[in-house]
Amino acid sequence: MVETDRRRIRGDKARAGVLAHSARIASVEGLEGLTFGRLATEAGVAKGNIQVLFGDKEALQLATLESAVDMYRDEVVDPAMAQSRPGERLRALVAGWFRFVQDRRLPGGCFLTAVSSEFRSRPGAIRDRVNQHRNETRARFESLAAEAIAARELPAATDPARLAFDLLAYQAIANVAAAMDDEAQFAMARERSLECVSGK
Repeated sequence: MVETDRRRIRGDKARAGVLAHSARIASVEGLEGLTFGRLATEAGVAKGNIQVLFGDKEALQLATLESAVDMYRDEVVDPAMAQSRPGERLRALVAGWFRFVQDRRLPGGCFLTAVSSEFRSRPGAIRDRVNQHRNETRARFESLAAEAIAARELPAATDPARLAFDLLAYQAIANVAAAMDDEAQFAMARERSLECVSGK
């Protein structure tokens, strides 16, 4: 039993290490750019070991997507949601997204924005999962906006669905701007996003 637990721990650690590399690669080259051979070279792991860990390419792609989402959740979403008031949580989410992209926590910027474009016309399990994450992100913005309105931290006339739409649109613009080193457009998108949630 103890040896089984140790093997599981080693396997989990190896898997996490490989996924850290795969998320960085895919953030720039897309999930379709992932191959067992490329990842083995980048991670310094035998190709056969990666195949044992993930099975096939789609499983690797899905695991990479979840790993990138988990990273963003740990660094941005969870700290933001720990704030005491809905308006504070909303502003922390917005500021955290821009900080995450600007700091190049993943070299390609926002992973979900990039893979949404990559899989927009490719039906299947990956597109379905991407869409689920997109819907969760939008719902989080809408829910916090509604709570902030009720708490009088946003104007009563604010439309939560419209606010979420605007914030996601600014993120899409900013992610491209960051990739193209267009600092002015990135800064403008951040400024407008923060204005949207300022409560003024």
